[in-house]
Amino acid sequence: MSLVAQDTIEVTDEDRLELQSHFPYAGVKLSELSVQEERLILFYIRGMSKAAAGRASGYRNLDHVYDVFKKPKIQKAIEYLREEMREEIKFDKNTATTMYLEAHRKSATATEEKNVVDSLCKLHGLFAPEQATQVNINVDKIQQLERLPDAELLKLAGIDMSYLEPKGGKDDK
Repeated sequence: MSLVAQDTIEVTDEDRLELQSHFPYAGVKLSELSVQEERLILFYIRGMSKAAAGRASGYRNLDHVYDVFKKPKIQKAIEYLREEMREEIKFDKNTATTMYLEAHRKSATATEEKNVVDSLCKLHGLFAPEQATQVNINVDKIQQLERLPDAELLKLAGIDMSYLEPKGGKDDK
């Protein structure tokens, strides 16, 4: 059992025909690229590095592979195919909402339902951000804070003076 054999990417004639069908839109004529260059593009678009795509498509010299990638027609084809891929995998709020609603429908427990509803609320911005108390203290030197009396420090912290006094219970006299 070989891991390499399972992870190899095959390029079939159908793949090449599909690639060729995009050439007119990419500004590439059908006869401008060789079969090897078409295979190189397909391997690269499917996620291989330039060097790996070059080896997989049969190039022996890696410097030549990098030169092939610099050809304007190759660059045009790759840019067009990348843009097409972006359009195919476009993911927006509506898609996410549909997926969340499907997850809600399939949820087995109340906790799962609550989590989906929380996620939907976050997605659509329905949760108001918590208002945290923010204290801004502009102090040039730490020594200035050290010299302040307790009353001033409590005032800066937003707490009144009675905070320091112990609260008496019913049994205190």
